[in-house]
Amino acid sequence: MSSLAQRTNVRDRAHARGTVMAALDIGSSKVTCMISRRGDATDGEPRVAGAGAQGTKGVRSGAVVDLDNLERSIRLAVEQAERAADLRVTDVVLGVSGPDLRSDVVRAKLPMGGREITAQHIRDARIAALESFQPQGREILHSAPLGFTVDSTGGIKDPRGMYAESLTAAYLVVSAPTAGLRNIVQCVSRAHLNPTAILAAPFASGLACLVEDEAEQGAMVIDFGAGVTSAAAFCDGGLIHVETLPMGGSRASSDLAQGLGTTFAAAERMKTLYGAVGLSEVGALEMVEAPRLGPDGRLEAHQCSKADIAQVLRPRIEEILELMDGRLSKASAAGRPLPRRIVLTGGSSQLPSLQELAEDVFRAPVRLARPANIKGLGETYSSPAFAAAAGLLRWELMGGPDPSRSSGDRAAVDHGSGLMKRVFGWVQENF
Repeated sequence: MSSLAQRTNVRDRAHARGTVMAALDIGSSKVTCMISRRGDATDGEPRVAGAGAQGTKGVRSGAVVDLDNLERSIRLAVEQAERAADLRVTDVVLGVSGPDLRSDVVRAKLPMGGREITAQHIRDARIAALESFQPQGREILHSAPLGFTVDSTGGIKDPRGMYAESLTAAYLVVSAPTAGLRNIVQCVSRAHLNPTAILAAPFASGLACLVEDEAEQGAMVIDFGAGVTSAAAFCDGGLIHVETLPMGGSRASSDLAQGLGTTFAAAERMKTLYGAVGLSEVGALEMVEAPRLGPDGRLEAHQCSKADIAQVLRPRIEEILELMDGRLSKASAAGRPLPRRIVLTGGSSQLPSLQELAEDVFRAPVRLARPANIKGLGETYSSPAFAAAAGLLRWELMGGPDPSRSSGDRAAVDHGSGLMKRVFGWVQENF
């Protein structure tokens, strides 16, 4: 049996027993697992049966820095979710925010000779386009169709049934560095889990947070995490661009620790309880507990004003937003114009007055969002910090980026990705 046929057979077996769905989001500060029963979904929205989250120091800016620490965090998060759902899981949809996620547009042109375009022609064009993407040291995570050109007429979503001399297909390919991805997959496998798919976290966040009009008319989802700030642009109901910045809210916490002479953990707590980025919204004389390191290296009681905290946090948060705005503007100028409507989510998006600051930086309307297309999250997991994990569940329920594709088509799309071959090989060996 060919490698492609083997992967198709493995994928089919996995989907046939898919009564339970599990999502595993690996972030820089925490690992989140959500479990759902496929039969509990209503109106295209999954219902969470159990969830778990564990902090980790095994990831920095989206890259694995401690295999054992990350593996332990994965095990604990999954076990917590399994206890809450009273279910066991082995297959997971994996979400990653780094390292160095990137999107590229690939194209393929097929001669048609005046014939009618069929579904097979579209599949051939897709495979040819994806096989043309062969950068050194990178692996394809997933792809999305951007449109077709029939002869000289572009902007066609579905060319089937048309007659043409040539058919050109364009696809967005999301990729990540091979070595970094191997480390993440290794940690997941060491926790006795099988990643059936790997998705870019900002794409998953968009599936959880965007309303239909935003996805169709165009919106930019910015997932402001602890170690990575990532963005995913949507238009015409699909993904059109991915951008990542290896900086997040933990940089602001580090600035606060340096500025106030305290530990990172104490600074993170102060940021969560008293942090803000709007200087006019905090009282200059409103004092809060701000412990500092004493002569013996231990924390001592101390106080500072909320305005002092905001003055330290705001420059770093503003810098991160400005860097992301610069990258998005550069990408928009180099290719397809990106939407300007901003949807902000992620754990670090919860700082008071961040919406107003973001509107000033991006010069566009900004909406703060939490996962809205998922049921059963409860008060804890309905936070923006868990948008990516919730979106992974929705992706699995939808059947992938393009639910109309058959299992064989999805396997064909993965052709050429060495990492995914190894992932599905692992599944075949263990099931």
